[in-house]
Amino acid sequence: MTILFEVIFPVVALIAIGFGAARFGRFSDLGIRALSDITFLIFMPALLFGALARADFGSLSPGAALAYYGAGLPLFAAVLIVQCWRGRPLGNAVIQALCAVFSNTAMLGIPLVRLAFGEAGLAFLLTIIAFHSLTFLTLGTLLIELGGGSAAARGSAGRGGLAVRILQVVRSSLIHPVVLPILAGLAWSAAGWKLPRPIDVPLGMLAAAAAPLCLVLLGASLARFDLLAGLRGAVALTALKSFVHPLLAWTVGRFVLGLDPLPLAVATVAASLPIGANVYLFAQRYETGAEQTSAGVTLSTLVAAFSLPWLLFILPGR
Repeated sequence: MTILFEVIFPVVALIAIGFGAARFGRFSDLGIRALSDITFLIFMPALLFGALARADFGSLSPGAALAYYGAGLPLFAAVLIVQCWRGRPLGNAVIQALCAVFSNTAMLGIPLVRLAFGEAGLAFLLTIIAFHSLTFLTLGTLLIELGGGSAAARGSAGRGGLAVRILQVVRSSLIHPVVLPILAGLAWSAAGWKLPRPIDVPLGMLAAAAAPLCLVLLGASLARFDLLAGLRGAVALTALKSFVHPLLAWTVGRFVLGLDPLPLAVATVAASLPIGANVYLFAQRYETGAEQTSAGVTLSTLVAAFSLPWLLFILPGR
């Protein structure tokens, strides 16, 4: 019951506020875009850099990331192979594989893990986020472009399309307002430096606003997705993302890697998070599976509202 009222209820309440504001016209598309920009360019970098810069670098084991990707990469390959075997076009198969493994680690994962596991748990989550888009979106881009891509993508890429697209994805994955402060914070922590108080205090003030803003933004974003379009296919994608991925991550972390309770819990929760909105943007770019992905983002978020409290209750590490 404590988990429900101290962790889950605040998360759901802020998402509902954002959803209601957008659904009743209090958030325009321009307003959502402006709030998103200021959140991910100012508040979120302060939270991410500060969390890792204050962390003890020696305690940041890669175990949580190894469990997450040790489960995610084989699941990605399995979904891709099955969908291709069923005769799906390669682009659509890649989108479905991404839906099975690409979590909403930023807008939902960061505030949830911070509330549930504190700064120590957040540091483990950030080791996952640092390579999230770089791993899965680069892999998805490579596969789709090798298969010919979409007409729009081919037209925009021009000559040397595959190499250009891969370089663009790698560059945008590294020089990103979420990834770049994580890498900078890791470097600061590795150097063993302490944050001077005149820097630490304003970073903390900015960081305090990041988590609630992310949750309000998530709610506003969900109001723009259509749950009914592509609902049938979204059920299978939600089952893979909300249940199969976390079960595999827990199995890898518990029995293969032998992780301690905290990194094991963070890896499992990260894998159980709903489908990230970046997959929807990816599907739009390649003009395949956008309706199904949109429904999957919404449905998996609704399912997470019920599955995450149960998961946080049974997992050790809090």
